[in-house]
Amino acid sequence: MIWWFTRHALLCLLGAALLSGCATRSLFQPYPDQARDWKNGLGAGAAPVALLDKGVDSADGVLYLQELGRVEQLNGDIDTSRSAFARAIDHYRDTDEQARLRASGLAANAGALLVNDNARPYVAPDYERIYSHAYQALNYWRQGDVTGTAVELRAAANEQRVAANRRDREIAEAQKEADQADLDTERFDGYFAGLDAAAGDVKASFQNAWTFYLSALFWEAHGEYNDALVDYKKALEIHPGSDLLKEDVTRVSRAQDGHRPRGQGMVAVLYEQGYVPPRRELSLPIPTIHGLFAVAFPTYSPADKPRPAPLTVTAQGASARTEVLTDVGGLAAKHLKEQLPGMLVRQTLRATGKYNLQKKANDDFGPVGALLTQLFNLVSERADLRAWLSLPAYGQATRLLLPPGEQRLQLSTPGGGASLTVPVVEGGLTVIHVVSLPDGLITRVLPVQEGPL
Repeated sequence: MIWWFTRHALLCLLGAALLSGCATRSLFQPYPDQARDWKNGLGAGAAPVALLDKGVDSADGVLYLQELGRVEQLNGDIDTSRSAFARAIDHYRDTDEQARLRASGLAANAGALLVNDNARPYVAPDYERIYSHAYQALNYWRQGDVTGTAVELRAAANEQRVAANRRDREIAEAQKEADQADLDTERFDGYFAGLDAAAGDVKASFQNAWTFYLSALFWEAHGEYNDALVDYKKALEIHPGSDLLKEDVTRVSRAQDGHRPRGQGMVAVLYEQGYVPPRRELSLPIPTIHGLFAVAFPTYSPADKPRPAPLTVTAQGASARTEVLTDVGGLAAKHLKEQLPGMLVRQTLRATGKYNLQKKANDDFGPVGALLTQLFNLVSERADLRAWLSLPAYGQATRLLLPPGEQRLQLSTPGGGASLTVPVVEGGLTVIHVVSLPDGLITRVLPVQEGPL
């Protein structure tokens, strides 16, 4: 009777651990497989948002809210998109407050240590938070809410400042925990060579020149030349070789001195290409006191990364091509690389814990207990592949100066094109938001911005 009771107690423990790990469905259905369901039909108004609605109240609610905000923005439902991003932004504040109140430590979540990182509630990284504010600004801009647009653009810039101050501290704390665990993280560098290649030239996971460019355009249109110049220069610091950004800095510097072009209006194109690559799973040998254990780990493969493809804009005999301002796949890969020391510590502790569980089951229950724990270890060994997957692969931009009036624009990419007529106002700014998806181009003409705020 005691043997029967103990065995069933162990089964309950394993079942509870499994259930805690699949709170987000990521234990049994990898997140990229889930995202494929709502990315199909995106832009044609057919994306199955009901799948996202089911996830917004889960432990990973912020991730589903970000996806919902983006999906509905592309589907044209701006009210729902605004609501989703507002809830996601509220979640960021709650997460920051909870982080200040609770004790720090990479190994604080016992459930995650027993199962895998999918059992940890999703925490949006800095680059995703910055995009939420930028997309919310576009929502307000599209609805003609100048104040709301300005607030969100300043929030996006503030997220980058906060991330810059926080990044070095978090990396140092993670490395300290690795040192305390006597774990040499550099010995794993060879396994993540693809991760470095996927990150490319990205220097920090929070540096987003595309959002700075969006902000600079807005301030310039409203005559806030100091603010515009600051943001153009921040974008140029990230891409010091960009002729586009150098010309923008020169133009706004001249505008500060009263030299502004007459008889023309600016048309800017904010172009987003494709989808950010998903994470992949790799098997990594983790050393423990009991020997090497193979564990599942997330990574990015450069083979999944599309090549940048510019958008060409033609009007009135003038032509311009977009250039890459943000490599979103690079940001995601860089973020994962920054998280590696902490993830390696958790995986080491997890591998040791699973070994001890298996040994205890074998000692107490013999082959049956060993088999049960082996099955548990097999099922629960899944890499954390969660990330915001409806983000673009690249954020690009360009602009033209055109005569006032209705102007016909031709947009062309290697995968297709579109034609549209846009209003051009002397001294004003017309922004076209263009998104390239597998089914074609989505184009949104935002209300013309002109005059002081």
